[in-house]
Amino acid sequence: MEIGGFFPYEPTLETENNYISRTCPDAGDVAHLMSGRCSIYYCLQDIMLTDKKRVAYLPAYDCETVIGCFVKAGYKIYYYDFDNNLVPQFDESLIPKISFLLICGYYGYSTFDTEFVKKCKKSGVTIMQDTTHTAFSPIGACKDADYISVSLRKWMGVISGGLAIKRTGKFHVSPIPPNQTQLSIRDKALKCRAEYEKTGNESLNRESDEAFWEAEFMLRKIFDMQAGDNESLKTIQHYPLDNSIHKRRANYNYLLEHLPYNPSVRPVFPELPDDVCPMFFPLFADNRNSLIDHLKKNQIVPKVYWPVPPFIDIEKYPGAQYIYNHIMSISCDQRFSIEDMQKIVDVFKKYN
Repeated sequence: MEIGGFFPYEPTLETENNYISRTCPDAGDVAHLMSGRCSIYYCLQDIMLTDKKRVAYLPAYDCETVIGCFVKAGYKIYYYDFDNNLVPQFDESLIPKISFLLICGYYGYSTFDTEFVKKCKKSGVTIMQDTTHTAFSPIGACKDADYISVSLRKWMGVISGGLAIKRTGKFHVSPIPPNQTQLSIRDKALKCRAEYEKTGNESLNRESDEAFWEAEFMLRKIFDMQAGDNESLKTIQHYPLDNSIHKRRANYNYLLEHLPYNPSVRPVFPELPDDVCPMFFPLFADNRNSLIDHLKKNQIVPKVYWPVPPFIDIEKYPGAQYIYNHIMSISCDQRFSIEDMQKIVDVFKKYN
């Protein structure tokens, strides 16, 4: 069976994991949405009730679907660049021009400058944190974030995984009903994936992949602020969070210690602090396409987050441009064992 791919349905616990209070113990209001982009758009609709300026400062390295929420909402957008450690290069001169700042971490790591966030907050800028890449990291949400959005579909098998948190007060907008067609296609994808992981039947793997992408492309066309389904919320509340964190950290550490040295293939984050739960194991590869081909031939399915969004003139942001062109990641999540990580190491040893 391949190492990688999206998540199937997984077993849950009888006890609740207190995910919301672990992420944001002082949450004022919480909503469950159909997806992460629905969650962001839901928060934006609430923010726009008072934000008449509507000028956003967003990461130049991000998903098209995230930035697309701000395009759809009619915001003017400034972008901030990054260095090669995925640290944002904020421009303080823009603080008087903006009304909104989006901050996020990457692959489990929180890399932004909290002092810049505080300066924005002091100037009346609304702060939203997208915790999708740091969803399980014990560091939790930034204390200065007014809104928190997360997509848990990147971490567990749920058909709707968006959560929106407003730190102070209640949301003054209401979700619209979920799109049942989109959810049913997602359900098919996860069920087929679960059967594939049990049987290794490649026809099921192809069927699950086709359904997954059908649902994804549909979501890009229809996303708004659709609510999530009750079963997914129950899964989120009862997911074996601590076990997942433990296994992800153990797998990541094993790869750090055992992947062969290769100057053309470098870990983005060569250390694993205690407050990090890795999303994937990210790498910078000088010849990414060659490495991806090698891995796929050996049943390892890498990820590339993301293609350059069409909204960005990427040549103006050379740091982000380098990241888009060179970053890739391999799975080290809770489905996989140390033996699986050794298989990854063995495949990397054969790469020249």
